[in-house]
This record gives sequence, C-alpha cells and structure tokens, in this order.
Amino acid sequence: MSTVDLLLLLAGLVLSLMVFSYLLGDTLLFGIAMYTLVGMTAGYTFLVLLQKVILPMAINPLSAFPQTSALLAFVPLILSLLLVWMLFKKSSRVTGIPLGFLGGVVTAVLIVGLTRGTLVPQLFSVVNAFDPNKMTSSGLPNWTGIFEAFMMLAGVIAVLFVFHRRKAKKTQDPYSHSWLDGVTGFGQMFIGITFGAIFVGLFSTGLVALIAYIQYLVDFVRLW
Repeated sequence: MSTVDLLLLLAGLVLSLMVFSYLLGDTLLFGIAMYTLVGMTAGYTFLVLLQKVILPMAINPLSAFPQTSALLAFVPLILSLLLVWMLFKKSSRVTGIPLGFLGGVVTAVLIVGLTRGTLVPQLFSVVNAFDPNKMTSSGLPNWTGIFEAFMMLAGVIAVLFVFHRRKAKKTQDPYSHSWLDGVTGFGQMFIGITFGAIFVGLFSTGLVALIAYIQYLVDFVRLW
C-alpha cells in the first residue's frame, strides 16, 4: 500500500469517526465533517461542470466565430452571465429571463420523462392485466390474474379519489357522500403501502451500505 493510499484511508477513517460523533450530539467534529463534505462536493461539481459543460459547450465554440456554432454559443453564455448577475441584483427583471428559460426547460423535461417513463408504462400495465390470455389458463378462469387485475384497477381509481376528495375539502364542497369517504380511505391505504415499501427499500439500501462501510473500516483497522 502506497503512502498516498494510506493517507486517504486514514482521512476516511477520521471523517467517519467525526460523522459517528453525531450519536453523542451535534458536536463540533460533526459540523467540521459536514462542512468538509459540502465543500468537497461543491468543488467536485464545479470541476465537472467546468470540464463537461462550460468549456466544451460555452467557451470552446467561441473560437469558431463567426460560424453558426459560435453564434449559438452566445445564448447559453449570456444566460449564464445573467444568472451570475442575479447574485448582485436580485430585484432586477433581467435576471428573470434565464430563470424562465431554466424553469420551462426543466418542467418540459420532467413532464416528458414522467409521461414516457412512468405514466404510460403504468397505464399499459393496468390495461395489459385485463388481457384475456392472462385471465384464463387452459380454458379455465385464472382467478389469481383476475384478482390482481381488478385490485390494480381499484387501486388506481381509489388513489385518484384521494386527490379529488382532498381538492373538494379545500374548496369546502357541501356535497359529501359516505361511500366516497370509504373509497378515499381505500386509496389512502394503497398510498401508505406504496410509501412504506419505498421507505423499506431506502432503509435497507442504506443499512447494507452502512454495514459494508463498517466492514471496510474493520478490515482497515486489522491491517495494523
């Protein structure tokens, strides 16, 4: 093991112990470790953006002036300068231009991504669950497939009722039906199960990572 690797391992061990000191309270060592993590993350992110985005997409194309690629590079460069200008003149209306472009692009990408990557596949999953080939087996009804299909459809409708009833309560809708409240409770059960499964997945992933890192520290200590 080289000297550099040894120093990096020691630094990782010290920072890990500083983070674990949070178990004793919000100590100074924990604060130093968090500030170190935030600073290194910010520095690394800036270097990646500089090498992968700013230089190749905003600065280097300017060398081809007056070609079209160089003229187009002025657009992101000007928008970036306006974002930097916002740090000094927050109330300026000009700074709203890059924020408008950024918000519009991010919103469009999110809508397209959610529609094509989440909403449409899930919709097709519900529709495909009612495929006659899946609901029958050897000419006989496949009761398991039928139950899963109707439960999936009932869950989708119930969850939609949850958000509809929440909106109705905010607008103080005078028309209230007990059966709608029952459907809403059924939808809330589906939402609770979904969030519970997501939480268990995140917790188990974090726990596995923690155990692996503790084992790594134990193996490092054994080297001594």
